[in-house]
Amino acid sequence: MSRRLLIARPGHIYLATYSSSSASTIPHIKIDLDLPFAGNPSWIAIHPTDRSLLYAVDESGSSLHLFELNLKSSKLTQIAQRDNASKGVCHLEFNKQGTLLLGSAYAEGAIDIWNTEDPREPQLVMTLPSKDPVVDAGRVPHAHQAVVDPTGRFFVVNDLGTDSMLVLDALRPHVPVVRRVTVESGSGPRHGVFYPGAAEGEVEKAATHYFLLCETSNRVEVFELKYREGDIEFTPAGSYSTFVMSDGDGEEGVPKRGAFAAAGEIVLSKDSRHLYTSNRLTTDPTETIAHFRIITADEDDGDGDKEGGGLKLELVGETSTRGKHPRMFSLSRDGSELFVGNQEGEWALVVLRRREEDGTLEEEPVAGILMEDLVAKGSDEKGPMFVLEVE
Repeated sequence: MSRRLLIARPGHIYLATYSSSSASTIPHIKIDLDLPFAGNPSWIAIHPTDRSLLYAVDESGSSLHLFELNLKSSKLTQIAQRDNASKGVCHLEFNKQGTLLLGSAYAEGAIDIWNTEDPREPQLVMTLPSKDPVVDAGRVPHAHQAVVDPTGRFFVVNDLGTDSMLVLDALRPHVPVVRRVTVESGSGPRHGVFYPGAAEGEVEKAATHYFLLCETSNRVEVFELKYREGDIEFTPAGSYSTFVMSDGDGEEGVPKRGAFAAAGEIVLSKDSRHLYTSNRLTTDPTETIAHFRIITADEDDGDGDKEGGGLKLELVGETSTRGKHPRMFSLSRDGSELFVGNQEGEWALVVLRRREEDGTLEEEPVAGILMEDLVAKGSDEKGPMFVLEVE
């Protein structure tokens, strides 16, 4: 099977191709296009109703870039640029219809709301501060990600600096903040996912839980959800370390190798039975992807936690990324493989196969790109910050 990948790192956007192989060595992924980018395209969003339209941030600046993708000719053409975005946007998220686009600005602590009813002419409608002047007094906001809920009505914005999540109602004028949910001080909310997801072709229903990955504490915080009229209520339902514990561990829940770690990404499997997170900035020679099994009340053969709907997470293990600083990773569109971008280390990108029967990751990558094939030796340039299958 041949796959097409979209890869980004500071100064570059790539299109690449690879085919799974049974070779004894890791097959190299072929770069089809290396498009120079004057900035840092650390996140790219695909329009939900027109997959030829790609929207890229410039995390080192304050602009939004719109590209048209032609996979047959391996071309990526910029067709629009907006220079009125907030500074340091690091994530983009569409609503279900593709008529609204939210940009989370880490540097400015703000949320950009774009009108994309005409997808080729995005217009900035307004910018919301992610900090409450009273509740968050004395804190420095860092909006990191917006996630649309399965019903399509709400966005949840994770703010690393204020240790909070903001619930926005996309159906009301000006997309107001209708709830602020706080977590333990110093947790550092980064990315999150709603649970369960919907299988392809299924109608998405209201979520029952939200999994929040906290960068500073290196924990997954689980929340039970209850939908109210024009709001979502969050109730804490569990907290789990992203590290497998071993002899010589430091503080409870964090091994010594992770004393200065910063969790990166969180992804839910297509069947909603498995959860994956990335561990970064450890003292290990390579970083890892942590794999959690999601245990529902029906599957729990123990006493079970009747609170939170009986849902629990079980940390199954960690798998090496063959590099350092895996800020972002993603699953293939069919859910059978996991693509990891490493900003540092020997391998810039690896493809890890998922075992369908239990969700575990195979240790040996099925494909990859060596860092030396992307970054000149001796330079201070970084490897991929973004990778996504586009076909």
